[in-house]
Amino acid sequence: MVKLVALLAFAGCNWGDFDDLADGTHVRSTYKPNIGSRNYATAILGVTTNSSGGQLAVMSDDTPDFSTLEYSADGAADVGALDVKLGSYSIAVLADPPLIATDGMGKIAIAERSQMGGNISLVFGSVSAPSGLQFAATLAVPDAVVFTGPDIVIAAGNTLYTIQTMPTPIACSGMDNTNMPLAVAALASDGTNVWVWTKGGALFSYPITALTPCNGGMLPAPGNAFTATGFMPGPGARIHLVGTYAILTAHAGSSRMGQVYVVDLATLTMVGSPLSVDGLKSSTVAMFGGKTYLVLGIPDRAVEGVVAGQVELRELDPATGTLGGAPALTLNDAQPESGQLYGRSVTTMKFNGQPILVVSGNSEVFAYYKTALYDAL
Repeated sequence: MVKLVALLAFAGCNWGDFDDLADGTHVRSTYKPNIGSRNYATAILGVTTNSSGGQLAVMSDDTPDFSTLEYSADGAADVGALDVKLGSYSIAVLADPPLIATDGMGKIAIAERSQMGGNISLVFGSVSAPSGLQFAATLAVPDAVVFTGPDIVIAAGNTLYTIQTMPTPIACSGMDNTNMPLAVAALASDGTNVWVWTKGGALFSYPITALTPCNGGMLPAPGNAFTATGFMPGPGARIHLVGTYAILTAHAGSSRMGQVYVVDLATLTMVGSPLSVDGLKSSTVAMFGGKTYLVLGIPDRAVEGVVAGQVELRELDPATGTLGGAPALTLNDAQPESGQLYGRSVTTMKFNGQPILVVSGNSEVFAYYKTALYDAL
């Protein structure tokens, strides 16, 4: 079924061609196009700027690659003309998950360790024509990347590197809220502050103005902080900013135990109790039908006795920060296959001006045009 759907994805589109994964759900699947990477879609990110159709940024590995999927207004999908072999930027292997961010206006930033010793490689700029930059770093293993308006901030070791128009980043080192060297698990920006979730579990912020320039090469001492007691976020941790709240999602670095925290940014206190999600790998926040949802990808969850993966959507009340006690929607392939890794990356993409959910699995991408929560057909 999967390969048949992949063929339909590249043929002329008819809404009747869509694969119905469940009653009322319409999805278009793209399976492992020939781009030279065997591990397709290790991470995906919606980057649409036009009002017609949609565009998806796709990271692939074993041969590190950045490409796009282009969705036409009638729902057909094809691999975009741009196919960037990241080896040409001295990137030999991608992190798991890859470090990629967008400014929401057609630009991307990919940060990875460079083959050039002591350097970080940054691929950045327009999705259709990115450029490359190599820069020296004390610890040349990036942990997170985010846009702060026109600038890009990369965390590596105890340092935040801000890339502006000049070729040399501004380096600001610092200590965390316990006076230990800064170690970042995730970054986010609200346009005024850079929010940091440390590998020790603390959430706090720095004013963006303190990074460019920074005083004597040092970050200011953190102010108040929230700490996820007893939990240390691992690779793939995320900070999602929704109004006056932050949603923190991660799995522990040493296990598959996943946790979700909602934090009131005004008081830096937790809303309710943390949500435990075993196997949590990916997350995003979506607006469908005027409601806000937290999307959680669990790629090693068993479905019908097969370890195929699943995605949950939980409603978030943006006025109180309260998460729904049960999923508003659960998605998985109607014919689950072992090792499918459904949910290893999740994102939203504007399709004909309307946000839709997109999910990646093992070398496969699922674009949802219709679910029980919205209808973009």
